[in-house]
Amino acid sequence: MKSLVHAGTALSVLALGFAGFAGTAAAAAATPFEVCSPLGCAVQSVRGTVENVGGQTRVSATVTDSSPTSKLTAQFVLSGPSTEGHQVVADNETKRVVLTGRSLATKLTVTACGGGGCNTKSIPL
Repeated sequence: MKSLVHAGTALSVLALGFAGFAGTAAAAAATPFEVCSPLGCAVQSVRGTVENVGGQTRVSATVTDSSPTSKLTAQFVLSGPSTEGHQVVADNETKRVVLTGRSLATKLTVTACGGGGCNTKSIPL
């Protein structure tokens, strides 16, 4: 009897797995990105994903600064029919942000500034 319960549970999990897979196949894939300040990724980094969802662009990012002497400023610019900019400052901390653009962007530009310099990466969408 116990093995029948486990078999039923396994089939339920398998069915849910296929349903979840089918749902993700229909959604647009998220594009990952990573930009670090000149101090290096171990000290100051901006990591996340960007995706187009329901006619809008969504950026999910983690801004991490572990430098005792320099703040990390992360800039996110969504370009497309309109241009939108967002800035996040981390000072010896980690911040998690979710940004949603008002329209469907064609490019995300991420800049990480700290330690007296900046690095920039452009992500076409």
